[in-house]
Amino acid sequence: MKEQKQEIRLAGIPASPGIAIGTALVLGSRITDIEKNQIRQENVESEINILEQAIDITKKQVLELQEKIAKELKDNEARIFDAHLLILDDYTLINSVKEAIKNNLVSADYAFYDKIQYYVNTISKMKDPYLKERGADIRDVASRVIANMYGKEFEELKKLPGQRIIISVELNPSDTILMDRENAQAFATETGSRTSHAAIIARSMNIPAVVAITPSISQIRSGDIVIIDGYQGIVIVNPSVDSLNFYTRKETIGEKINEDLMGEINLRPETIDGYRIQLMANIEVLEDMKEIEKNKVAGIGLYRTEYLYINSEYLPNEDLQYKTYAAVVSEMKGKPVTIRTLDLGGDKIKTNISLYLEKNPFLGYRAIRLCLGNLQLFKTQLKAILRASVHGNMKIMFPMISCVEEVDKSLYALEEVKKELHSKNIPFSKSMEIGIMIETPSAAILADKLAAKVDFFSIGTNDLIQYTLAVDRTSEKVAYLYQPTHPSILTLIKYVVDAARKHGIWVSVCGEMAGDPQYTILLMGLGISELSMSPVSINLIRKIIRNSRMYETEEIVEKALNCSTANEALTYSLNYLKKIVPDIYDLIIKGE
Repeated sequence: MKEQKQEIRLAGIPASPGIAIGTALVLGSRITDIEKNQIRQENVESEINILEQAIDITKKQVLELQEKIAKELKDNEARIFDAHLLILDDYTLINSVKEAIKNNLVSADYAFYDKIQYYVNTISKMKDPYLKERGADIRDVASRVIANMYGKEFEELKKLPGQRIIISVELNPSDTILMDRENAQAFATETGSRTSHAAIIARSMNIPAVVAITPSISQIRSGDIVIIDGYQGIVIVNPSVDSLNFYTRKETIGEKINEDLMGEINLRPETIDGYRIQLMANIEVLEDMKEIEKNKVAGIGLYRTEYLYINSEYLPNEDLQYKTYAAVVSEMKGKPVTIRTLDLGGDKIKTNISLYLEKNPFLGYRAIRLCLGNLQLFKTQLKAILRASVHGNMKIMFPMISCVEEVDKSLYALEEVKKELHSKNIPFSKSMEIGIMIETPSAAILADKLAAKVDFFSIGTNDLIQYTLAVDRTSEKVAYLYQPTHPSILTLIKYVVDAARKHGIWVSVCGEMAGDPQYTILLMGLGISELSMSPVSINLIRKIIRNSRMYETEEIVEKALNCSTANEALTYSLNYLKKIVPDIYDLIIKGE
C-alpha cells in the first residue's frame, strides 16, 4: 500500500475566491543554478555567438508577445514588455557578459546567469516595492535567454497536461498571457499581492488564487495533490482524507452559491425595505471590462489611471490617454465612469516621474501633490480626460486630498485646461461631475468645507485606515492593527456622510472595504449610497444588500459607533450577516 504523505498547510493572502482541488504543477524559478563551466580559448567566439543568437531569438519572442497582447486586450497592456526589450538592448549588461566569457573563459549560460543574479540580488535588497518588482522583469527575460541558449522554449504553461494547479514563486506577465486557460484550475504564488498580475488574471479567469504564501512553496512538488482555498488564503499539500472530504463539500457549496448569485444578476441591489445601493466596479485595465459586462455592473466607480503609466517605460502622451479613456467610457454605453487622476507614489513609484526616492513615500510626494508639482503632466492627463468625456457619462476625481488649497488648485488647473480646449474648439462635456477622494483624516475632518466645492466624495478606505491608525498596510508586523471597523474609522466615515448630506452630494466607498462582505452592513448603515469594488465581488455584495433591511443596518451602526474596539464593532456586523445569509457566512467568514 502506498504510504500517505504528511499533510502540509501553508498560509497566504486570498487573492481570488473559490476552492480548487487538483494536481500541482510547480514551475521552477526559470533561472535554476547553472554550473560554472570552463571553456577553451578557441571556443570564446562560439560562446559569444550562442549568447547573441539567444538574445535575438528572445527579442523576436517578446515582440510576438506584444503583438498578441495588443490584438487581444485592446489597450496599453502590450507595453509591459518594453522593459524586457530594454534589458535585451542593455549594451552594458551584454558587453559585461561577453567580457566575462573572454576573460574568465566561462560558458555563455553561466556568464549570463552570473550577471543576472547580481542584478536581481541588488534589486531585491531595495526597500522600494516598485523597484523590487522590476526583478521579476529581469528574471522573466533572462530565463528566456538561457532557455534559448539550450534551444528550448517555455512550453509548460502554453499547453498544460490536463487540469493543473499552478504553483510558482511568481507568475510573470508573459506567463499569464500565454497560459492554457482551459486547464488552469488555480494559482498559488510565493510572492505577489491582490494587485499583482497573477491575482488580476485569476480574478478575470474566475479561478481561486492565493499569493504571498509563507513560509515558501519549497515543500510542494509537481504531482502532489493540492487544495487551494481562495476564501481563507490557505494552501493544503497532500491533504488527508478528512481535508479532502471537507473541501470537496466546501467546493460544492461554493459552486452552488455562485450559481445562485449569477441567477440574480438582473435583480436590483435594493434592501427589503426599498433602499437601493449603487454597485460599481474598480478597474485597472481594459481586460477588466469582461467581468463588468458578465456581472451586469452599474458603472465604473474607480478607474485607476496610474496603471497606464506604470505599465509603460515612457510617460503616456495626451493622445494615448485620450484613446484609452474614450475606449473605456464608450464601452460602458452611457453608464457612469469615474476616472481618478494620477495616483503615483507610496507603493506605486514611477522613477521617470518622481525625481527622487523618499524614506517614507506614503507620507511624501504622491498623488495630487505630485500632480500639482508637475502641472504639465497633470494638465496633459486632464486634457485627455476632458476630450474623452464626450463619449459617455464620465466623472473625474482627485486623490489624496488633505486640505482645501489642494482642491482649489486642482479645480483651477482643470478650468485652465477647459479654457485651452475651448479656444481650440475641442469639444468636452460641460456637465462632468467633479469629486475628491477622502483618504486622509484631515480631509474627513474638513468634509463640511470640502463638500461645498465638489459634486461627490469617494472614500478610499485603504489609505484612510492606514493614516488614521498609523499602520503601514504593507507591514506584516503591524497587520493586526489594520482594523477597518476601528471605532475611529467608523466615526470618520459617518462624519463624511453627514457633511455630504448637508451639502446635497453623494458618497461612494471605493477601498477594499466596499467589496468585503464583513463590512457591507456597516457601510450601508453609515449611509453610503455607492460601493465600488472588484467586479467579481459584486454578485456577493448584491445578495447581502437584498437580504438586509436598512433600518436594521442603521441600528447596528448605532451600536458599533459606541463600541470601544474594532472586534466588538465587527461582531455586530457578522452576527447580522450570519442571520440574513447563513450560507455565505459559513463559506466565506467562518470558513466552513
